[in-house]
Amino acid sequence: KLMKTKIQTLLAVVIMIVSLGSCSKYDEGGLVKNAEKRLKQSWRLDAYFLDGNDATGTLIIQSYQEEYKENGDYVRSYIDKDGNPFSETGTWAFDSDKENIRIMSVSSLELSDANSTVSTSDYQIVKLKKKELWYSYENGGSIKLASLKFNLNVSIRSSSFQ
Repeated sequence: KLMKTKIQTLLAVVIMIVSLGSCSKYDEGGLVKNAEKRLKQSWRLDAYFLDGNDATGTLIIQSYQEEYKENGDYVRSYIDKDGNPFSETGTWAFDSDKENIRIMSVSSLELSDANSTVSTSDYQIVKLKKKELWYSYENGGSIKLASLKFNLNVSIRSSSFQ
């Protein structure tokens, strides 16, 4: 009986170790296994970093929001540099390991004069928690690393632009 208890305890410890090791995380936090549930919300841009430096003050757009919908639809909306509301729709999908988001069928995005235009479709998730999303991307020939920090949009969803 003592041997059976030791074997059961050992088996339980091995299962715990294996299951903990299989829970992959994003670099700065959040579990990959929760990605589907966490991403499908409306997000409001909170900060913008370029090559590790806070460049939020250089943004030429305002009130930037992204919404990832259950059916794969994607909506982004903002106020452009001329003060005009802008909204467009496309589609989104995870890559096979849910480490990256691909956003399709939307135009390029001009965030700042210094960074010119964001023309990539692939964004690497750095952090994805219940109320916080960070992703980064490389853009253009100079390969500048940009990171965007979003907070959960708790105000009325992006319907004000539709």
